[in-house]
Amino acid sequence: MSTSTGESGGSTIKRNPVKESTWRDLHDLKGAGQSFDDLLSAMIRRERDYRDWKMVAEIEKSGEYVAFDPDEIVKCE
Repeated sequence: MSTSTGESGGSTIKRNPVKESTWRDLHDLKGAGQSFDDLLSAMIRRERDYRDWKMVAEIEKSGEYVAFDPDEIVKCE
């Protein structure tokens, strides 16, 4: 459950309850001067990159892709 607590730079701030152990783990990952918002944003970007990489790796593993020559594509432009 998240609740709105106010406005900050045009973005609504939400509060998300977490267990104390989870908060400590997040705090340990946070760099000096880094906000929790920055930490979570970076974690989200890494997770998205990982999911993209995983999808590409699975496609390569299954062989269900069409190989192409990037030089041929560049020549056509």
